[in-house]
Amino acid sequence: MRQIKTRTLAWALAVIVGSGAAVADSDLWLHVKVDENGGAKVIVNLPISLVEKAMTMIPADAWSGGHIMIDGHHEWTLADLRELWQEVSSTPDMTFVTVQDEGDDVRVWKEGDYLKVRVIEGDGDDTEVNVRIPVRVVDALLSGKGNELNFRAAIEALAAEGEGELVTVNDNDDRVRVWVDHTAEAE
Repeated sequence: MRQIKTRTLAWALAVIVGSGAAVADSDLWLHVKVDENGGAKVIVNLPISLVEKAMTMIPADAWSGGHIMIDGHHEWTLADLRELWQEVSSTPDMTFVTVQDEGDDVRVWKEGDYLKVRVIEGDGDDTEVNVRIPVRVVDALLSGKGNELNFRAAIEALAAEGEGELVTVNDNDDRVRVWVDHTAEAE
């Protein structure tokens, strides 16, 4: 579970740092809160407008004007992902995947303008992961040319989306939460 939380935090921070969005007029804040029972407590509160300033932290060879390059050493190309996403985003509301096995439950579905994922592990230490991704944010992310992801456009779309919950992870007494709102300090 700690790996899931660490990956969630790393993903959220990569999106923040990697985007370079020009959304200075937004008063939205991106929050990441990790609270491990008896362990680390991490709270990250960043104004969406700070993202533009953070782009200098990305290595020059990976960054090009708000886009991050993806190498071609994977089985799926970015073109494959774009094609798959086009099909997913154009479908009506529906459940794509449901898996139920020995107390575990996984569901991936589209509802309104969101792609949602819920994972419940029922191994006695019930773990629940919920992800809610605005369709327009994924559209924007995949709008790069060639083998580029457009993080700048994705953060701009996230800012345009406004307030909302993005990710929650509950694992016994451990919690991870990623959300956007108009409050400077996480609750």
